[in-house]
Amino acid sequence: MLSLKPLPLLVFALGCQRGPEYPDIDEPIQSAPPPAAITRRETPREPATLYRDEVTQVVDAGLGYFLQHVEVDAQLEHGTFRGFRVLSLAPPDYWHGVDLKPGDVVTQVNGMPIERPVEAHQAFSALKTADQLVVSYLRAGQPRQLTYHIKDRPKRQARPL
Repeated sequence: MLSLKPLPLLVFALGCQRGPEYPDIDEPIQSAPPPAAITRRETPREPATLYRDEVTQVVDAGLGYFLQHVEVDAQLEHGTFRGFRVLSLAPPDYWHGVDLKPGDVVTQVNGMPIERPVEAHQAFSALKTADQLVVSYLRAGQPRQLTYHIKDRPKRQARPL
């Protein structure tokens, strides 16, 4: 079974803003179904790698489902947007292996600002063709980055009979 553990990073990085439209209070909120798990035997993935088909699944599923796994709050400094402070990541197993923790402040995704809904949407959509996912953040005021390369999944070699 393929581990999709790097995907929460993608979701967090791109899901900090919900979008320009909010549901009407009288309408029930519909959660998008989780992306289908990919079940195939393959060689272990390279470290810090996301496969293009996984990234496409995340982008196509939308942000609603995945926003259930992270709580963030806008971080302002002297009235200026600094980034999104991570308040909680849940469940912990979902985030295993991703170096983000409560208190970190995400400032950019792939060098793009994420302050406004349209900016977050542009960063999210751009991942379909991006070669990497770079999340810039602050931990205890010090700048840090997480980098994942986005690659096509290696082709399975046919086994001789």
